[in-house]
Amino acid sequence: MSKEIFDPEHLSLNKLFIEKVNYVVPSYQRPYSWESLGKNDTNNQINNMWDDFISFFENNPEKEYFFGSIVVFHNGNNESEVVDGQQRLTSLLLFFSAMKCFLMEYENKIEELDEESTQVFKEFIKGALNTLNNLIFNKESGIGFKQNLKLKIERASGFDFDSILNQAINCDDKFETLKEIKLKYKVIAERYFDTRNYLKEKLKERFLDDGIFTRKKAEELDYFAEFLRTKISVVVIKTVDFDTAYSIFEVLNNRGLPLSTKDLFRNFIIKQFSDINEKDPESKWDFLEESYDVTSDFLGRFVESKKSSQPQKSAFNELKDYYNKLDKSLNENKIELFYKDIEKNLGYYTKITNENNIDNEEIRNKIKFIKLLGNVRYSYSFLMSVFRYFNKENIDEIIDILSIYEQHRLYFLLAPSKRFSSTKTYQAIKSLNQKELEKSKEILRLTEKEKEKLKSLIDGNIFDNQVAKLLLSKYFYTNSSDELVNQYLNYKKASLEHILPQNPDKNSDWLELFDEDFIESFTYKLGNMTLLTHNMNAKVKNYSFSKKRLDYKKTILEMTKELCRWETVTENKFDNRHKRIVKSICEDIKIN
Repeated sequence: MSKEIFDPEHLSLNKLFIEKVNYVVPSYQRPYSWESLGKNDTNNQINNMWDDFISFFENNPEKEYFFGSIVVFHNGNNESEVVDGQQRLTSLLLFFSAMKCFLMEYENKIEELDEESTQVFKEFIKGALNTLNNLIFNKESGIGFKQNLKLKIERASGFDFDSILNQAINCDDKFETLKEIKLKYKVIAERYFDTRNYLKEKLKERFLDDGIFTRKKAEELDYFAEFLRTKISVVVIKTVDFDTAYSIFEVLNNRGLPLSTKDLFRNFIIKQFSDINEKDPESKWDFLEESYDVTSDFLGRFVESKKSSQPQKSAFNELKDYYNKLDKSLNENKIELFYKDIEKNLGYYTKITNENNIDNEEIRNKIKFIKLLGNVRYSYSFLMSVFRYFNKENIDEIIDILSIYEQHRLYFLLAPSKRFSSTKTYQAIKSLNQKELEKSKEILRLTEKEKEKLKSLIDGNIFDNQVAKLLLSKYFYTNSSDELVNQYLNYKKASLEHILPQNPDKNSDWLELFDEDFIESFTYKLGNMTLLTHNMNAKVKNYSFSKKRLDYKKTILEMTKELCRWETVTENKFDNRHKRIVKSICEDIKIN
């Protein structure tokens, strides 16, 4: 493509949100989807954005952080129509809005200073608010004076999300704004406010001193804001029409990156061995590819586990940086040392991706479960660092740190107020890299109070079917040895079955066997749940227990098959089963 129809431009946020720029999200785009719920890969984009920005600011404030690409085309109305990148654009504006709302809330809650210093402090806040408004809005003068947001969302599905975004940006109250909105629009609309509020709370945690906005913290915030405006960058790819923009979007999202990263790595390995006159340099690559699971993801996880931080460049460029810092030994060239390191870590990575190759069943089952917890990118990096630390198997120690990691991740998954953050995982990896095993454990280990809270969450009502399914899979893995060693759990095909139905038929015997209090208190507890295939689950429906037993007999899963041995179903049997499941899970993750 020639420059006339394809013009990539590298921009800091200052220039991305320059005065008079107008971005428009067309009605055909999906709604805003980034979230700060922070439990898994699909709803923690804002958490990760905050973690990455603040971590990079604290460790590399003079360097540039690349935040991805945006694809736009000029639509003839003096607007840049966004084909790819609306999530980034929206989230960045909400970040600046969070800073604005933070300053507005605390401009009268500053530390006590002398009159002159107080006036300087207030002038700083006034100037900061003006700078943020200039990033967020275009100023338009006329008879009056108004500000227009630099991002416009075209009306879609009969609802005006543009108005919602503007209200979130202007620090309006979430509940007051959304109280009259229909539920089908409310879920999306809430994301704008939740993103702003989450980032505002993070700013409070980082830039308040015991609830007071101090002069020192204000200077740190000023430095951080300058970092955001000048060191966070994107590549804006400008095109002349929609078709060209969309074809670029498809290439960026569906083709190039995974394959090219691996190809670049292959060429690098072969070239480095050629440079030292290796007789058959290509065989070095062939051996890796034939023996291990060489993927682009491996390269990212290798670098991340070595750096114990979020990579700021492409995986290949990070890999080259790592290589360039290596020192050759007296007996080996740098590429030979590097190759051995890569091969060793590929062995670890391949064990993680294909955990059935791990001899010890308890370790194998823990890794299977950890991979089900979501955010697998961080878990893979952590697991690689664990295997690398121990090198030779130390079964008890590996089980111990994996159990601590499980309790850490489960707590943040189950506790309603907790959000996933990569920070502690990176800190734990860093400690392992520094050969500080106990420190790594301590970073991840829950306090006694948190352990008790986690126990109560596992013991209580589980209304989320996916969470309940996850916990039952944990129970399966804790009991899949000895006589059950041949059992296999296909997690994707398994579905959650409530033994006592969630909505028992009025004519069923469930209402005769159990009173309303028991049904209400026990329906959503683990003791009333098991796993079935999707087809079998649909078949058993809300039938009586005697009828369900006939279908339970067809399963080979012990936790379900044991129910067939119940001649009758009683409160006591349910209660004992529940206690056994909870105890087994808690003992396995070492919170008993």
